[in-house]
Amino acid sequence: MARLELVETSLRQGQQVLLVSRLRQRHAVAVAQQLDGCGFAALDVFGGKTFEAQLRFLGENPFDRLRALREAARSTPLLANLAGQALVGHRHVADDVVDAFINLLADCGIDIIRCFDPLNDIRNLERAIATAKKRKRKVEGVVSASNAPGEMDRLITLAGALADRGCDSICIRDPLGVMSVARSSTLTEKIATLTKLPVTLSFAAQTGQADLAYAAGLASGAQRLDVALSPLAGGASNPAAEAFVAAFRDSVHETGLDLEKVAGASLLLESALVSYGEIADVLAMRLDTSALRGLLPPSAMGHALAELRDRAQLDRLTDVEVEVARIRAELGHPPLVSPMTEIIATQAVYNVCDGDRYATVSQEVKDYCLGLYGAPPTPIDGDIRRVVNGREEPITCRPADLLEPGLEPARAEMSKEGLEVTDAGVVMYALFPAEWATFVRGESVIELLGDEEDPTMPPMPVAVAEPDVVPAVEPVPPAKVEPPQDVRDLTVLVDGQSYEVKVIGAAGSFGAGVAVAASSNGKVAVRPGTVTAPMQGLILKVPVVKGQKVGLGETVAVLEAMKMQNDITATRGGTIAEVYVLEGAVVGPHDPIVHIE
Repeated sequence: MARLELVETSLRQGQQVLLVSRLRQRHAVAVAQQLDGCGFAALDVFGGKTFEAQLRFLGENPFDRLRALREAARSTPLLANLAGQALVGHRHVADDVVDAFINLLADCGIDIIRCFDPLNDIRNLERAIATAKKRKRKVEGVVSASNAPGEMDRLITLAGALADRGCDSICIRDPLGVMSVARSSTLTEKIATLTKLPVTLSFAAQTGQADLAYAAGLASGAQRLDVALSPLAGGASNPAAEAFVAAFRDSVHETGLDLEKVAGASLLLESALVSYGEIADVLAMRLDTSALRGLLPPSAMGHALAELRDRAQLDRLTDVEVEVARIRAELGHPPLVSPMTEIIATQAVYNVCDGDRYATVSQEVKDYCLGLYGAPPTPIDGDIRRVVNGREEPITCRPADLLEPGLEPARAEMSKEGLEVTDAGVVMYALFPAEWATFVRGESVIELLGDEEDPTMPPMPVAVAEPDVVPAVEPVPPAKVEPPQDVRDLTVLVDGQSYEVKVIGAAGSFGAGVAVAASSNGKVAVRPGTVTAPMQGLILKVPVVKGQKVGLGETVAVLEAMKMQNDITATRGGTIAEVYVLEGAVVGPHDPIVHIE
């Protein structure tokens, strides 16, 4: 029997789920250098939410970081994790962007490209697999498990399709840690037998049963496991590397790794994490059995929890958890992986707190029901689809077939914006245009650790003793009268972290302050026919004007909240008598939007 191979995941997956993707390049590179001599089968170092976070919050170029990691770990294969046609985001991109991105990965030294699709739709994986194979990279196809009804047969079929497309290995992924011993054993054995390919297991540790499920999978033919250095192991991350090196020593699953070298890398990582105490996601680190009862763990409901806090309805969390399971069944049992966890959890908050299910529907749910993310594992409930999309029919083709090429428009837009046009820059602009433009202009607001200095701050002046001179008394200028202002305290959610901010604007900037009607409290009176905001957010669009006729359910405004766009619809047919908000206004829950008579 070949020795057990371990993939080390702390530098990407571990820090993504436990440190909200904030591990600095200097720390990652130092640990990678230590890991290089340990004997791991691969280091998971690139992909997922870490890509955007490096641009937005760390002021780091993700591809420069990858080159530095390649230089630090010259002898160990490097692995990148891609969401198929969405690459490192949540929205599908055109084929030319996929090709260019994967070519960049190959040029920067990635050896293995692991591809998954949030819906397990093979069509969304084909382009990435084909391009990676052209560059002679190893490709590991992923099947994402989450205990949905009838899932076993679908996952085995998907594994066969991935093998047919040229994948070199198959990864069974369980992001919630719900894989039981029996299912791990059966699924591993059937996939290994069908595909004749090596099988990797990648299970979250948060329910406490990953170690047992790993052992069962190994006994049934798995050859490789995802593990993380202990400082970033456990919880929503993978099981600890040191435990498996030690546990299988002198057994048929001997890893061949030097425990002392692995422990040395862990010690280096642990010493670096001293600076990250205020960043660590405590909910994601703990043992949580919610998923074993069919519920989303709190660590996967960051958006939903933030919205419940904003609504002062945290007491409805249990109702939201139950609603998540109901919505998931109605939407065709999608695997509970990002972005589906966020989409479903957010819709659950709307359904519970608005008092009328699907009265408010996020744009992401509408797009999902139209097939723009791909085909769901099972059919979407017909009644729910009609409520969400009306008479609009879902697509049946591969979603990316509807997309125009993305590189040339990005190149033209960069030239127009005065940005330097490079091959790598065009790819990053096509994926995250605002973030890349801000980064290259040096305007990124970089989050700092306690031991980091702000490069934008001038040096502290040196105190110099002055002679005793009585200063001249200057005349006191008249007091300046400031114009009236509106102030609103907001909670902003960024990559799972909540930040309290104060927004100040001229009087009448926010919500109901844009227009004022007669009422006893000096604000707009909400009465029958007044459409109000379902939550706090930013008004992106107001497609109606005073005097316009609208029908029941017609969109009267588009609200951005929790990184999602939400249509606010007419609650009855009639004529728009008043429009209370302007585009760009910040509104709170129950602020008036329009009045219909």
